[in-house]
Amino acid sequence: MVQSIENIRKKFHNEWLLIRVIKLDETTTTPLTGKLLAHSPSRDEIYKKSLAYKGLIFIDHSEDKLPEGYAVAF
Repeated sequence: MVQSIENIRKKFHNEWLLIRVIKLDETTTTPLTGKLLAHSPSRDEIYKKSLAYKGLIFIDHSEDKLPEGYAVAF
């Protein structure tokens, strides 16, 4: 089921999310809608699952603040 990225994030507490991007804001390259492919408290598990998918995918954390020990790079 296609949903907004924010709605997907709200359904999970402190988990990593693997999302197939359906709609992207072309100006900012921000994923807007997607389909949840997997979720897990383990980032490593989500990364391993992401290797099986082709196309535009997005790995995100459900919380605005990342767990201790993680950083974001753009």
